[in-house]
Amino acid sequence: MILSLSSFSRLRARTRLLLAFTILSVSAMILALVGWQGLSNTDRALNIFEQQALPDISRSLELAERTANLAAIAPYVTSAGTPYMLEGLSQTLKAKIEKVLSLAQRIPQLDAAAPNLQKLLQRLDSTVNELIDLTRQHLFLREDLREYEYRLRSLIDGTEPFDTVHSATPVTRLAEMLMTASHSQSADSLAITRQRFIRQLDSFHRSAAGGADHDYNELYAVGAGPENLFDLRLKQLSLEQRSAFLLASTRAISEQLSGEVQHFVDQIQSRISHESQRVGAAVSSGKTGILLISFLCIVAALGGVWMVRELVMNLASVTLVMSRLAEGDTHQQTPAIERSDEIGDLARAFQVFRENAVQIDRISHDLQEQSHLLETVFTNINDGLSVFDREGRLIAWNPQYLLILELPQDSLQKGMSIEQVHGLLSQEAQESWALDGMALDKDEVNQMRRQQPQHFERHFANGRVVEFRSSPMPDGGFVTLYSDLTERKTVEAQLRQSQKMEVLGQLTGGVAHDFNNLLAAMYGNLQLLESTLYDAPKPLKYARRALASAERGKNLTQRLLAFSRKQHLTPEPTAVDPLIEGMLDLIEYSVGSAIKIKLDLGAADWLVDVDPGQLENALLNLTINSSAAMPEGGTLTFCTRQCHAIALNGSVSDAVHIEVSDTGCGISEAHLRRVFEPFFTTKEIGQGSGLGLSMVYGFVKQSEGDIRVRSQQGQGTTIGIYLRRKAESAALPRADTVTTFNYGQNRCVLMVEDDHQVRDAGQALLEKLEYRVIAVASVDEALQQLDERDDIDIVFTDINLGTAVNGLDLAKKIDSQWPEIPVLLTSGLSVQHLSEQYGLQQTGIVLAKPYKLEELAMALDNTFTRHTDQGGRDL
Repeated sequence: MILSLSSFSRLRARTRLLLAFTILSVSAMILALVGWQGLSNTDRALNIFEQQALPDISRSLELAERTANLAAIAPYVTSAGTPYMLEGLSQTLKAKIEKVLSLAQRIPQLDAAAPNLQKLLQRLDSTVNELIDLTRQHLFLREDLREYEYRLRSLIDGTEPFDTVHSATPVTRLAEMLMTASHSQSADSLAITRQRFIRQLDSFHRSAAGGADHDYNELYAVGAGPENLFDLRLKQLSLEQRSAFLLASTRAISEQLSGEVQHFVDQIQSRISHESQRVGAAVSSGKTGILLISFLCIVAALGGVWMVRELVMNLASVTLVMSRLAEGDTHQQTPAIERSDEIGDLARAFQVFRENAVQIDRISHDLQEQSHLLETVFTNINDGLSVFDREGRLIAWNPQYLLILELPQDSLQKGMSIEQVHGLLSQEAQESWALDGMALDKDEVNQMRRQQPQHFERHFANGRVVEFRSSPMPDGGFVTLYSDLTERKTVEAQLRQSQKMEVLGQLTGGVAHDFNNLLAAMYGNLQLLESTLYDAPKPLKYARRALASAERGKNLTQRLLAFSRKQHLTPEPTAVDPLIEGMLDLIEYSVGSAIKIKLDLGAADWLVDVDPGQLENALLNLTINSSAAMPEGGTLTFCTRQCHAIALNGSVSDAVHIEVSDTGCGISEAHLRRVFEPFFTTKEIGQGSGLGLSMVYGFVKQSEGDIRVRSQQGQGTTIGIYLRRKAESAALPRADTVTTFNYGQNRCVLMVEDDHQVRDAGQALLEKLEYRVIAVASVDEALQQLDERDDIDIVFTDINLGTAVNGLDLAKKIDSQWPEIPVLLTSGLSVQHLSEQYGLQQTGIVLAKPYKLEELAMALDNTFTRHTDQGGRDL
């Protein structure tokens, strides 16, 4: 045995490997033959299973799917919108039932496993037929109701919408009552509505003039005649209840069908389990054979492994040492040097190579590591970087240096002087050397960069700002980092502007209440004074002049609130082109004859949802600013355009673009960034407040728009306003202002106002409107009057009464204890303050201070009317 092993070890490596591969190949062939036999047996068992069980499985799954689909389609019958759609759904449903019956007949085992399936399908067919008939009747009833609704809308459109006191006409109320009944959801409410309609129809017939016979006949035919709207809606509700019952029956039958099919599927599953056991037995037999042969192969493989183990171990050891050397490990010893075969020759040659490579690697390793680190940092830093030597010549730069300074890609070469590099920059960047806004001398800075760290900025033509941070190097020269500060500067400027706007907004919103109270007292007394001076022309002129000044104070308050985004706007669909054309006379008067007005209107019939008065005010402000920029005359252009799918305040939408352009002196770069700041002006003291553009800015932003400015000194300024387009379908014609009102007819008003001047003026205005007035200063006094008197017809109260209990608290108490008494609210606060401070959502029910006599009268009339129609208030 020892001799045999010695002889085997003297064999060459090639011979030993061939012997080991032969043994392994024979073992693998035997294993493949046994595996082929086992797989053939398994395939035969699977074919038998497929021929016997799979058809039944397929049919049972198809039957389960079709029975489940029956209940899913039935609800669509009741939701059919047209007879054509209903007919299509009914044919689909019947076809599916016939397919289920046909499939059930092709399954011979189904009658024994699910005996009730045929009966359930017949019940489902009957229920679906009845559901289709009910749906068809429901569609016909719906068409009849739509015809009645069309006749009612025609009747409403043919009558006057409002009488002299803005209340709905009897014909309109009766028609709207029928419209409401057509959508009633219960028979009880339908009966109550019918009784109310009959009573009001009889009352209308008795009180109507001869010209209203046609309206009466039409209302009678729809609401009380044969086959009237109430009968049709009652039939429709009955059909809906029956349809709901049939839908429930359909679902119940479908569940029973699913149960029958499930019972059949369970039987099929039992057969599948039996067949699976038989196939498993065949597979187990094959596994046993494979395991046995695999064991024999393993034994053969172990013998082969033992034969090549000694050869492979030494070869792997040499390979591992070579791999470790390639990875940088120089401390491994070379194995198998004593062998007399090919592996020994390889190991001895590698030993010589290893000794030489180790010495070289030790020298170059540190240099490579440092070079790679510096190159990575130099190339991938976000800032630009350049290096100049002591003579001011370019040594190195990274890609970001070219990008930040906007230099052409192939424009730089090693050895270029710093003056040549500066010549490649834009003119603005060459001249704008600054630090904290102060200009620096270029030559002085370049000289100091070689001696001590320097920090400065440069501005480019496109508005970018680049920061330079330069440091000297020990052997002369300097290295510089370049950072783009444009975004940071922009954010800082926006933050400063936002803070200024917020401070001024808080200031204007806070003083609005007190200022409006002062104006309310002035307004009321001046109106009373005006009414007594019609026989004295000169004093009347003075009074009207003072009233106009008070009106200017009111407008100034609204403009300040517009700037702070707290004014009450009344947006409505507005066509911009006609609005500009309508104020052309006012524009020409404002700018004078030396300035030529040019219109280029291209917005056509596009509408925007804005307050038209405030838009006119904004355009007039821009007009006045432009005329001031053209003291020697020029051209003022108004241009409108339709903009499709533009980015506006973070979303994409269509917009109307309004441009106001002049040929004036323009705005400098330094001033252009500050034009929207409050109180910023370049005019002399006393010639401007600096609030014009700020107010325009506030109005545009509050209207969900955007405003932009372009200007160049000596060539003029263009201000563009973008307003979001409103769909034409939502547009309504602008109603004419109604100035007629009713007098008080000696009704009693309880006025609650803590400011005695406003209270006295308001009381006098109410008395002039022929109301009896009880004026009090607090909620407690008002409640005392309400407890003691029973002749109070309305309560007129300020919201902010200077105490913890406010006018809204008083209104809620009146609504709970004296619901028959309406309440009119008034306030000098802005809409935002009313919403944030008092939680008042419906701000349209508040009369804003200061108010005119006509506005007060109309507000009282509207409050009486709203209280009568709605039976209360929604605070």
